[in-house]
This record gives sequence, C-alpha cells and structure tokens, in this order.
Amino acid sequence: MIRFAPGALLVICLGHGGRAAQAQAPDTTLAQPLPALSVQAVRARSIAPPVATKTVDSLVLRKAQASNVWDLVRRVAGVEIHEQGQGPGFASDAVIRGFTSDHSSDLLLVIDGVPVNLPLHGHVEGYADWNVLFPAAAAELRVIHGPASPLYGDFAYGGVVEVATPASATGLSGALSGSSFGDASGWFRGGGQGERTGWLAGGRFERSQGWRENADYLVGNGLLRARTTLGAGELDTGLLFYLTGWDSPGYLSVADYNAGRLRQAGDLTDGGTAGRLIAQARYTRPLTSRLGLSMLGWTQWGKSTVYLNIPEGDAFLRQTEDRDRRTAFGGQLQLTSQTGAGELSLGISGRADQVHYRLRHTEARVVRDSLAAFDGTFRSGAAFARWRHLLGSILVDAGLRTDLQRYESTDLLADSLTRARTHTVISPKLGARYLLTGQLGLLASLSRGFRGAPGVITDPGREPQKAWAKEVAVEYFPGAASLRLAYFRLDVTGERIQDPVTRLISDAGTSVRQGLDGDAAVPLGSHLRLTASGTYNHARISGASSDPVTILVRRGAEASVSPVFHLVPLEPGDPVPGVSRYLARVGLDARLTDRVTAGAVFRLNGPFTPIGEPTARTRSYTLIDVSGAWSFSGSWSLDWELQNLLSSRYPEVRASGYLSPGGPRVLRAALRHH
Repeated sequence: MIRFAPGALLVICLGHGGRAAQAQAPDTTLAQPLPALSVQAVRARSIAPPVATKTVDSLVLRKAQASNVWDLVRRVAGVEIHEQGQGPGFASDAVIRGFTSDHSSDLLLVIDGVPVNLPLHGHVEGYADWNVLFPAAAAELRVIHGPASPLYGDFAYGGVVEVATPASATGLSGALSGSSFGDASGWFRGGGQGERTGWLAGGRFERSQGWRENADYLVGNGLLRARTTLGAGELDTGLLFYLTGWDSPGYLSVADYNAGRLRQAGDLTDGGTAGRLIAQARYTRPLTSRLGLSMLGWTQWGKSTVYLNIPEGDAFLRQTEDRDRRTAFGGQLQLTSQTGAGELSLGISGRADQVHYRLRHTEARVVRDSLAAFDGTFRSGAAFARWRHLLGSILVDAGLRTDLQRYESTDLLADSLTRARTHTVISPKLGARYLLTGQLGLLASLSRGFRGAPGVITDPGREPQKAWAKEVAVEYFPGAASLRLAYFRLDVTGERIQDPVTRLISDAGTSVRQGLDGDAAVPLGSHLRLTASGTYNHARISGASSDPVTILVRRGAEASVSPVFHLVPLEPGDPVPGVSRYLARVGLDARLTDRVTAGAVFRLNGPFTPIGEPTARTRSYTLIDVSGAWSFSGSWSLDWELQNLLSSRYPEVRASGYLSPGGPRVLRAALRHH
C-alpha cells in the first residue's frame, strides 16, 4: 500500500509508456488539496488530455449494486447506457455526447492498454463486448470525453473508457449478492506480493433469473495477473476471460409496451453462448534518468452464437443465427522523455484480426438457409506523438496520430472474391489548461477522431467516419468541493446510423452534436455530500447524404437493398435519431454513524426520436434508487439498494417500432468481505 499525506498532489503520469516505477513531472496547473488516501498497486496511467474526465476507484466499483457491467458503468461513471436486455453475450449501447453508438461502437473500451472494440464485425464495426469485465477485475475506471487522446485511434470517437486491472493484491476479498428477481452471484479476489514479485487471481459467477420470461443466464469470469522484476524493468502479465450461456426474451412491440405486456418473450428458443479471452504482457523500464520505455503485446480470442428474432416490417419476426469466430494480435511500443522542453512521448502500435462471420435464417435454432457468410481480415498500424509543456501558467498538450487500416473481406455466398481497401487517417490533437487561481482553471481542446464505417465487412471501400471535436471548460475547486462546466461541439462527416433492432444502416450525411455538460460534488456539512451531473445535447443533421439508401447487412438468395432508412430521407435540421435531448443525475450520500451510510440517486433521461421512427418522440422519465450500507466486524459490510423505487416504466432501447423495456423495482443486496 502507498500512502499520500494531506495536501499532496497525486498525479500518476507514466500511462502507456512511462518509466517503470518512476513518477514523471506532476501536472501543477490545477493543484488542489487532497485528503489522505491509500491505494493498491495499479499500473501507472497517462495524464488525461485537457477535456472533461471522470475517474472511479476500485472501492466504488466493488460496492456498486449493478446487474451487469453496462449497468455498473452507468451507475459509477454517469455514461448513458441503453441496455439491449437480450443476454450477457449481446453488447448494449454506451452513448456519450450524442452518439447513438450501436453496441457501444462509438466509445472505445481499453483494458490495460488493450483495445476491446472489434474493427470488423458482421453486426456493426466497433462492436464492444464489455462482459469480460467484473468488479474485482477493475482497480480503476476512467472516462475521457471525445477523441482528444493521441494514444487511441479507431472508435475513440465519442470518447474512451479506460480500465486498469490491479497489478497484485494481498489477502482475500469477495462478495455474495442476490436480488428480489432471484439472481445470485459471487466474486473473489486474492493474491500476494513481495519486493520483486506479485500475483493476483479473481473470479466471478452469476446465475440470473431475470424479470422477463426466458431471461435467465449463467456467466463466469476469471482474472489472473502476475508481475516480476526483470533486469532494470518490470514484466507485467495478465489474463482476462469470460464464458456465458443465456436465454433471450427478445424485443417488444410498442403496442405491447403501451398495453403493459412487458414480461412475455417473443420466442422461447432465442438465446446464445459466448466467450472471450484477452491475454497481455507489458515490459517497462527506465533507459536513462530521463527516458522510459514501454512495450505491450496482446492477443484476443472470441466466439459467439446468437439466436434472436429480428423484426421485419410492421409485425413479422423471424429468428436468425449470428455466428462470430475471431482471433486478434496486437502491440504497442512507446518512448517517453522528460527534458527542460517538456514531456515528449513517441509510439507505434498495430493489430491484426482474422474474422469468420455467418448469418443464417433459423427456426427454433434449426438452420433453414444462409443469409450472409464473410471471411475477413483487418490490419492496422499507427504512429503517434504527444508533447506536454508548462508555459507559465498554461499547460500545452499537443499530439498527432496517423492510422493506416486495411480491410479485406470475402463474400462466400456471392462471388467468393476478396475485396480490399486501405484507409489512412491523420488526427491532430491540441489542448491547453490555464490556471487562473489556485482554485480556478480553464480548459480548451481541438481534436480529430474517427471510426471504421458500419458495413465495411460487406464493402471495404467505405470511408471511415470522422469528427472534429471542440471543447472549452471551466473547473473550480473551492475547498473540498469540485465543479466543472463544459461546452462541446462535434462536427461529423460520413455519418452512418445503424438500427440496433433491424440492423439497417443509413447514410445520413453530416451532423453536429453540441451542448453543455457538467458535474459537481459538494459537501453539505461533515456527514452529507451532494453529487450532480448533467448533459444537454442539441444533435442535428447538418447536411443530407448524396446517397441516403439503407443497406441490409445480408447477402445470398435473399439479398436486398431497401429504400430509404426513414419514411423520408434525413434532412438538415432533423434531430439525430436515438439521442436523448438531456440527461441528469443527482445523488445524496449520508454518513449516519461510523458504520452506517445511506444514499439516494435521482436519474432523469430526456426524450429522443427513435431510430427508424422519424415522427415519434419518446417521453422523458425519472428513476429513483435508494441505498444503504452497514459495516461490521472490521472487514465485513452489508450493502443494499432498492432500484427504480417507483417502478417507473421506461424503454432502454427503442427503434423501428420495437423496444427493450427497463426493469421494474428490484432490491439488490451484497455481503462483502474486504
């Protein structure tokens, strides 16, 4: 354990490529008093660029009463999540600053430097399967808004979620939890550490009954970590994996939802199986007193088979089997130097993916005919640079990134020809932080980001989507309080929107996302704390596409090109579908005694225009959660939370006349040993 005295400035500067076990120059432009704290050894992180950022530590992650990893991130990091509700192997939609983000494809997830999003996928490029995470596997979680970091390229479009796993541990911790729906789960984490070595093992198992018919599942997670001193540096290795099998309740029609028929399943044979493994090794060492080296290598393996009824037309449903098999390899090398001219980081990275994707029409999981069959490869290489320097009271943060991406795809049902295309994207980054006083600072950022286009598995020639992101913000730290308010704007070209229900893809031209977001944490006396965050987003189509057709990702005997995505093409001034106008979250935490705490959270989600329903507008809704915790016997605690206290009815996902409903009131409780 490492202890920092009150008033110290805690800044971990190494990040992806700093010097091993040696802190870099602290960021003094926003110095603020911090209380004493203790942390376990965690892999050093790069300082975030000067944009809105939120960091969540391991204690908050382990205490959160979440039904899955998407719900966990929504509760602890304030990211908007639209849960698909179709099983743990079916990625949900993480939305940040107005990107519809089908299956979290506009938000990059990085675990210990390893990118999780899939750059070539039959469902949607950027598909992000977060199920490999569980509370014991996360030592810290950080959300960086926008594409401002030069360390990341593809899919760091709306932002980045960085997760660091613990490097090692001592002792044993764990929890057993359950819910009033009949769910039961447990996790553990233990390990040991010495002066030169350390290790950690953790796991989780969950059996969920669910609140809808045919919504049960089993999921198991595992984490192995080891580190050792090697020469003048340190070798750090890790293995993270999960396996799951589930039944799926399917989507509801809007008519059933309005009639209150929420629990029934569409097809009792819907469901699937999935698994994912991520292995990585990192070596860091100081080369000189001012120069550090970091080398990362990783591999991923994944497979999934999903049976789900997909709506076609107003009422007709039919089941499809979605099969994905893949392997991937990648790595990164980075040098970081500290001189009188500032901190300079130079790096290169690359990855290679091999993908086999099949889409077939099934009935009760019996194959009837093939709809799509693609074999694909993805190769990418990138070079990046970042320079940080303090000029008086202004910290300049500048970067540049160049990505080369090659897609190859073979359509096995059509002509069996291999189609290929290489894309090059240059992404400049520029930011600054200005300290007005010891408590007040200004931030500004201008950066370019991109993501692989949806549907590129069928047509590798599709150009990546690109966006220029601008942000200005003010941060204020009066005493123990913290306040931040930011104005943001993202100008998007090559806009493509995918329907999460029907899988239809629309060329929508150009768009603008702009608005305000902010957060605050204010102590109200010695035993009460108020937290709040909110976003107002004015997301509009700014230019119509020259070819606004919809392409159904399906080939073979039933290949088709539908007419336009909406009843009429999207026009300038139309709202970007699937984007909530506003979001807000207010929480109160109270310490009633030395051993008893209580809290309440109010969450407000504003209206949006559903994808595929241009004339519809959803209603806003409010959710209220109340919670409490009792610590006893030194290292034990009982945590509980009553979620959706008023049993409000709301849609998690809605598109093309179908939706996935949010859950009713539920009590969740956990017995933790720490």
